[in-house]
Order: sequence, then C-alpha cells, then structure tokens
Amino acid sequence: MLLIDNILYPKALLLLGAASISFLWLVYFLYTTLKQGLHTLKVLYYPYVIYMIFIILWILSNTYFHTELLIINGEQWAISMAKAANIFSYMAFSSAFHFSCRLISDNKNNRIKLWQFLLIVLFTPYAIYVNFLDNYTVTYVDIFSPSHFTIHFGSGTPFFFSTLILFTSLSILNLFNFRRKTDNKIKHIKSMYMSVGIIVFMISTASIHIFSTYIFHDFSLTWLPPVLSITELLLMGYAALFYRFYSWHYLFYIATTALLSVITLFLPIFIINSLLHIDNISFVLAWCLFYGLIIHKIWLFFSQYSSLFIYGEKNIPSKKILALSNDFQSSPQKALDSLTQLLNIERNKIKITSNIDSKEIYENYIHRYNPILVFDELVQYMKSFNDRDINIIYEHMSKNENAVVIPLYDDHNSISQLFISPHKNDGSLYSNEEINALQKLLKNAQTYINYQSRINQSQVMAKSIAHEMRNPLAQVQLHLENLANFGSNISLPTEIKNEIQRGIDAVQHGNQLIDIILREVNQTLINYQNMATFSITKLLNLAVNDFAYESEEKKTRVSIKSSIDFQVHVNKTLFDFIIFNLLRNAIYYFDSSPQSRIDIELTSGLKNNQLHITDYGPGIEPQIIHRIFDEFFTYQKKGGSGLGLSYCKRAMKLFGGDIQCQSVYGEYTRFTLTFPHVTQEALQTQPQMNESEIPIPERSKSTHAVSINQKQRIALVTDDNSTQRALAKLYLESLQFTVYEAVNGKEAVDMVRHHPIDIIFMDVQMPVMDGLKACRLIKETHPTLPIIALSGESGDDEIAQIRTTMDGWLIKPTTKQLLEQTVLKWLYVDDPQAIDHVNQAASQPI
Repeated sequence: MLLIDNILYPKALLLLGAASISFLWLVYFLYTTLKQGLHTLKVLYYPYVIYMIFIILWILSNTYFHTELLIINGEQWAISMAKAANIFSYMAFSSAFHFSCRLISDNKNNRIKLWQFLLIVLFTPYAIYVNFLDNYTVTYVDIFSPSHFTIHFGSGTPFFFSTLILFTSLSILNLFNFRRKTDNKIKHIKSMYMSVGIIVFMISTASIHIFSTYIFHDFSLTWLPPVLSITELLLMGYAALFYRFYSWHYLFYIATTALLSVITLFLPIFIINSLLHIDNISFVLAWCLFYGLIIHKIWLFFSQYSSLFIYGEKNIPSKKILALSNDFQSSPQKALDSLTQLLNIERNKIKITSNIDSKEIYENYIHRYNPILVFDELVQYMKSFNDRDINIIYEHMSKNENAVVIPLYDDHNSISQLFISPHKNDGSLYSNEEINALQKLLKNAQTYINYQSRINQSQVMAKSIAHEMRNPLAQVQLHLENLANFGSNISLPTEIKNEIQRGIDAVQHGNQLIDIILREVNQTLINYQNMATFSITKLLNLAVNDFAYESEEKKTRVSIKSSIDFQVHVNKTLFDFIIFNLLRNAIYYFDSSPQSRIDIELTSGLKNNQLHITDYGPGIEPQIIHRIFDEFFTYQKKGGSGLGLSYCKRAMKLFGGDIQCQSVYGEYTRFTLTFPHVTQEALQTQPQMNESEIPIPERSKSTHAVSINQKQRIALVTDDNSTQRALAKLYLESLQFTVYEAVNGKEAVDMVRHHPIDIIFMDVQMPVMDGLKACRLIKETHPTLPIIALSGESGDDEIAQIRTTMDGWLIKPTTKQLLEQTVLKWLYVDDPQAIDHVNQAASQPI
C-alpha cells in the first residue's frame, strides 16, 4: 500500500498505463508472429521485439521521475535512472533503425547492408560506455518534488543525442525508400503507418527530451515522449503484422474520442489533487470505478462530436454501413444501391451470388486462411504460402475484377452465398473499418438475404411451373375454342354450349391463378415506379370484380358496404395483388365455414384513411397472430408459400401506409389497410394506363366482340410452341386476318423481309434466336411495324427488356378480346368507331 501511495500521481499513472499497453502489445505481437512461424520472427521481426522491450523499459525509467520515489531515494538514484533512460532510449532507436533496414532489404533472409551493420556495432558500445561514465551525459539532478526536477548534462551529451537523431532520420529515410520502391498499395500504406509513428515519436522526443531539457532546462513535459512512443510502437507493429488497415480519418476519429475520454478521466483527479490539495486514494479508486460504469456513454457522447469534426457529420461511414440492416429487410436491392454510394463503387456492381463454382473456389481459402477475401491481400499470401488454391483464387478475382469476397452462412454454418464487391472507383483500398462493417452488416442481414435467396428460388420454380402449366392449359383452351366454333356452325343443345363456355372460363381462371402466384413470388415488383393517384372506390370495385372466383355463389358472399370515397397514391398492380391475396386467404375457408362472408368497408379520418376487410370465418389463434406478416410463415393452409402477407406488408409500406390484423378466434378476422392522405402534388399526378408501363399485363374478362370491317390484314405469330401459335392464329383468323407462323426469331426476321406484315405477335424465349433480338433486327428495317410480346415472362429483367424493346405486351395464352383490343389500338387508330371501342374496353372491369 505504501508503494501505491508513492506512485499515485497522474503523470505516473499515465506512464504506467502506457507501459502496460506496450507490454500487452508485445505479448500479442509475439503470439501472432509465432503462429505464422518462427522463421519470420528470426529473419525480420526480432529487431522490432527488441525495440518494444526497450521502449517499455524507457517508459518505466521515465515514470520514476513522476513519483514520490524521486524524493525518497535522492539524487544518486535519480542520476542512475536518468542514465538508464538514456541507454534504453538509444537501444529502442537503434532497434527501430535495424528493423527498418531489414524491412527494405533485398538480400537473402532480409540481411542488412554492411554500413548499416557497422553503424549499429560502433555506436552501441559507445552509447553504453558514455552513460556509465561519471559526469559525461548526466552530471547531477536537482530534485524539488515529483515531476519537478532538473537534470544537468555533461560534455558527451550532444554527440549522444546526435546518434539518436541520426538513427531516427535513417529509419524515416528507409521507410520512404520502401514506399518509393514498390507499387504495391498495401506496402505503401505500411510505410505510411510506420513513417507517421516514427515522425510523431521523433518530433516529440527531439523537441522535448533534447531541446527543451538540454537547451532550455525545462523538464515539465518529459513524460510526453514516452506516452507518445505508444504511437510508434503500435503503428509500426500493426503495419508489420497486418495487411488490412484503418483509414486515417477513422484513426483520427478514434484518437480524438479516446483523448477526450482520457481527459475526462484524469481531469477530476488533477483538480482534486492539485487545486484542492487533497491526496486521497479512496477518491481516485471511487472515481475510476464510477468512470468505468459510464465510460460507454462518455465514449458515445464524444464520438458524435469527433465524427462531426473529422467527417462533417455525426455518423461515421462505417456506422452508416451498419445502419443498412433495416434496408435489407424492406428491399435488399435498395440496400445494395445505398452501399455502393457509401463505398464509392459503380452502381449495380455489388452482387450476392450462390454460384456453386465460385463457392468451391473460395471455400478452402476461407476455412484455412481468412474468413474474408481481399484481392490486394492475396498478393501477400501468395508470397507467404506456396498454395495452388491461392493462385487460382487470385486469377479468378483478377479476371472478374473482384476486390472483396465475404461468405454468407446458412443455418448449418455452411457457406450458402457470397457477397462480392468490385474495386472502388478511385482505386483506393477497402479500409479495415469498412470491411468490419460489411461483415457485421451481412451477419445482421443474413436472415433477410436468405429470404431473398429463397424468394429467387421460388421465382425460378414458379416461372418453370407456370411455363409448364400454360402449355397444357393452352391446348385445352384451343380445343374448347374449336368446339365453340364448331358448335356455332351446327345446332348444339344449350347445355353443351354452356359446358364449353364453363370450360373456357375455367381455363381463364387457371391462367389467372398462375398470374397471381407469379406476382406473389415476384418480389422485384416492390419499387417506386408506376405510382399514381386513384379513387379507392373505383380501384376496389375493379379488383373485387376481377378476382378469379371459383363460382358465382362465392362471389355473392363478398360485399362492399361503404358509400364514402377517398384518393390513394398507389401502384395499381400491387394494390390488386393485396386485395387478391386477402380475398384468396379468406375464401379458402368458405367450404369449411358455409356461413362465412367477407365485408369490405371504407373509413376516413383526420390523420389517415382506412380500408377494412373482415371475413367471418374461423379467425386466427391469439398465439400466432403476431407472426402472420413474417416471411415464409404459413398456418393451416396446405401448399402456401408464406410470402403473401409479408409481401402485402412491404407493398403497403411502399404506399406510405400499413396493414394490420385483428382477430377473435372462432368469430372473425379483420385486416385494416391504412393509407395516408394524398397530397396536392400527388393529386395532380394522373394514372398512366399505357400498356407498356404496366408491370404485369392484365387479363380481360370481357366477352363482347367487335367486328372489324376493314381491308384484310396480315399478322405474324412467332412462338416455338405449336399450341400457342395455333390458339393465336385461331383468334386472329376469326378477326379476318391472314396469319403467318414462325417457330423462332430468325424465321420471323426472314418472314418480314419477304412478306408484307401488318403486326407481329412475338414470344420472348425461343431457340435459335430469341424474340428480343429478332425485334431489334426487324426494327432496323421496319421501325414502324408494331411488335407485341406474347409471353409469360415475370422476371424484372425480362419485363424491363420487353418494355424498352417491344411496342406492347400480352400474356400467353391470351384471349380473343385482348388480341382484338391490341389490333384496334395499333392498326385502326384512324377509325372513330375503333377508338370509341378502345376507350370502352379500357373502362370495362378487368
């Protein structure tokens, strides 16, 4: 306890803290280096280890002058400690020079040059000798109090101090040569780290320990260079040990925050000790304990202002990256777009892939060496490890211009996907704080990314199923249409005609269900495009009437009970999907609950407007109602994807509103859709009904037909499926068209060159030549020839290409009415009767 009382001074505590940090760093450095192999330590790093040892001893010898021991032990001890400090500082400086020489050495095993070796061999015995001689470097010491003393120097001091300056200058020169000799970005940063550490240390030591003490005899700041020596110690060691570095902005931010926090710790102790003349160990211990409890809040408080000073805003870039976790929940693509801006990367270059080949290439490296791949680090690993896998990865990353690869894991801790980011636009390296933030972000967003992966898999599967299902449905539809045509020429009983019509309606019902399923899994529809202002009453009536009911009886159990109206700013397709999904979920229980019904009501309030859909079916059990909007959650519904309600939630959030659920088990379930009041600006935005801008083409349920009494026209139907061609041909011929057929895009191009074609109906996915390429070639020679996509595509990329390449879009198998409307739109625009019909058809319930 007596010893503690003797050293309990602020400056002494600060120096002891610096020595402790240095010792811990020494242990960590040795542990990490030995893991890489003893050879590296023997040929390169051992001078740095010696340097650390003498830095610690130098700090401890300086600590002595700021404790009560200086008074107790007297002048002779002070002289001995001053000389010891000189020897320790010299050994540290010479070891740093030795390390810098080995670092830039091109010789085998990093051997230093002869003149460098001679400098160390000649000056080291001299430095030790002159400090052991009496009255040569330190003559005597005037002692007044702890931290208040004066050291008197002998005649050999100038030359001794000159050796320290010489070694420091040569070390800096070595590091600048190290930077100049290489074009490797990592080595550039290594040299910069080491140079900054040495420069800070040299300036503080030269200005205080040499000029202030030797020339001006001012020893009040002698504690500062030993504290600042940590800068050199850590920066040099960190640069030697690692290949990944923090940015200077981030280091200044951390240093500023740490400095302010340390000042907050020691300032009260200094005030109590110096101004109030209270020397109480109990107060110091109590304050340190209290400070430890609130240090997190203190750090957060100062970090905001440090960030504001260095970055110009309260959140540092790495925190902004971490904040994107919530964006991944609502829209992974939106989160990736924000990430490209924060990292200064070209848009759409970041990708998350589950490519099996890529995973196999990277997996061995990730498990053996590093959980994160950074392209510039691989060069260093290629030199350290003679591993064929590393060379393969390097070539793969170089070929694909990948800068960072981070693995994502599934529930079984196996690599499921890879996050791949390209090089930055300005060519700079990814900083360590950016990589750490990316790793934490991807870990936090792993659940949402896995959901997106499952959604993508569902999209692929749904598209495949839809394609397979549409073809047999098209065959059934074709046969039924042929029967209907055959029946129109002969007298058939009404019952048979009704059955044929019911069959045609059933096929349309099946196709509509396929459309709904594709919309449900097609998460890419969540975007801000195609938003417009609509009357909720008109929009709701259209959606309710358009729903594919299995029977007229079930339709009568759905009623809209509201006389009010309000405006909503929505995407029509997404709104329809929400209504379809809620109706489908409720109607699912009609058979098991014969008395159930669905009531739809509208309410308007001061803060928002609401749409209530109440079904009086079985209700939802209280223990699971809070989960119904979770991704992939299903309950008592066989074959459900679990995507519907979560997708509805995301769509309503897109509209600026929300969806909530109330249920009393055994009585009813009520979904409440909340819409914000539409602003004046949104009211001025009229809904755009341009067919090419509707994300998913609608199916017409209109049964009336209009005769086209014009000159005979020629249409070209291009599809690799004969049934789809036959069905479209049947409808077009009933509209008095001459119809040519082509089985792929190449045949369509040739057909246009040799025949006068008025309109083309073109599939997209076809062998030999796809529809998009064929369309571009045809437009080169026939720019005004209308080409209408006749396809079942649902992917975002395919939809975008159809919009920009073709003139219109019909989903297959189409109907006679939609073909008729399309023909009227593109070929009879000058006919008033046709224009009137198009307007009439557009106003019909879909």
